[in-house]
Amino acid sequence: MTNLSEDTREPDLLELFYTFGPVTRVYVAMDNKTGTIRGFGFVNFVNTEDAQRAIDKLNGYGYDNLISKYFFS
Repeated sequence: MTNLSEDTREPDLLELFYTFGPVTRVYVAMDNKTGTIRGFGFVNFVNTEDAQRAIDKLNGYGYDNLISKYFFS
């Protein structure tokens, strides 16, 4: 996902995505030097169908004052 705010944390994303199905991993990219959020992250689902439902439902969803984009990688 892209366009994450610098306030986004992994537990926040887990709470947002777990309703679509079992999640195996949530990762928010951080700058190693500054510790700030780099604006993107990953959510891994057990089932591809659950991931697709999340993408279909949340793409363009306003999250933490930003419009986020979701896609397979």
